[in-house]
Amino acid sequence: MTRYGLKLMSELRSGSELITQSKGAEERGLEFLSISDHIHPWLPEHDHSPFAWSVLGGIAAATSKIDLITGVTCPTYRYHPVIIAQAAATVAEMSGGRFTLGLGSGERLNEHVTGLEFPAVDLRHAMLHEAMDLMNELWSGEFVTRRGDFFDADHVKIYEQAGTPVPLVLAVSGDQSLDLAEATGCVGIMAIEPDAELITGWTDRGGSADDTWTEVPFAWESTKDEGLETAKRFRFGMQGWEVSAELPNPAHFEAATQFLTDEQIGDAIPHGPDPEPYVQAVQEFIDAGFANIAIVPVGDDFDATMDFWENEVRPQLSGTGT
Repeated sequence: MTRYGLKLMSELRSGSELITQSKGAEERGLEFLSISDHIHPWLPEHDHSPFAWSVLGGIAAATSKIDLITGVTCPTYRYHPVIIAQAAATVAEMSGGRFTLGLGSGERLNEHVTGLEFPAVDLRHAMLHEAMDLMNELWSGEFVTRRGDFFDADHVKIYEQAGTPVPLVLAVSGDQSLDLAEATGCVGIMAIEPDAELITGWTDRGGSADDTWTEVPFAWESTKDEGLETAKRFRFGMQGWEVSAELPNPAHFEAATQFLTDEQIGDAIPHGPDPEPYVQAVQEFIDAGFANIAIVPVGDDFDATMDFWENEVRPQLSGTGT
C-alpha cells in the first residue's frame, strides 16, 4: 500500500518553519517526513538552508507518531561517519524509533566546504560503503576501533540506543548503488525517477518493495502563470545528476539552468491549479512500484497546497493506501 509524506524543502524554509510544517503534516495524517541535509541551497533565489540535525531534534520533540527520514545525508565529507552514527542514534531515541537514516554519496555543492577534495564517483561509493559499515558496527553498542582506507574510529562507543541499529535507506540510480544497498544491509532504497527497474533490481536482491522512497514537487498556485514561476524554484535538478553532483555553489546552478525554457520547466514540474499533471506525476511512481511518496510543497502557501493534495489530487490516484 502506498504511504504519503511531506518533503521538507529546507532551501526555502527556516528551521522553525519546517517544524511548523511538520506538525501540520502530522495533523493532516501524512505518514512520514523527509528532510534534505545541505549546507547550501541549490539556487541564488533560495534563501534558507538550516542544519538538518537541529531541525530533526525539534521535529522529534514536536511530533508524536509521524516517521522521519533524511533525504539524504552524505556521511563522508562534511561529516565523519562516527558523528552521523551518534546523530542518527540520538534522533532515533528522541523520536521513539521513528527515524530512518537515508544516505547518499553527496554532491560537490555541500561537500567541498571543508576544503576536502571531492573525488570521482567510484571513490565516493567506496567511501560511502566504508562509512556505512562503520556506522553499523558502532550501533552494536560496543567500543569500536577501526583503521580504514578512508575513516578511522579510535575506541569509540555510541551510547544512545546502544545495541539498536538505525535503519538505513540508500539513494540509488542503478546496479552499482543497488549492490551497495544490499551489501550494507539497507532496509530500503530512495530514487527520484519513476524507474520500475530500480524497484525490480531491489526486490531481486532480496529487498522489500515496501521500503522504497521518492518525492514529487507540487508547484501549486491559483493560476497557471503563477505556478510556472513557482516551478522555476525547483529547476535545479533538470540537467541530470551527472551535472548536479559536480556543481560547487548556487551560482553555478543558476548558470547551468539559465537556458531552460518555460515550456521545458512546465513539462517537467507539475504547477498551477489543474490537478491532472500532479495526478499523472504521482501515479507514475505508484505504477513503478514506489511505496513511500513525499509531496514537496514548492510554493509558499503550505495549507493551500495540502488542501489541493487532499481534495483534488489524492482522490484521483489508483493503487493507493488509506
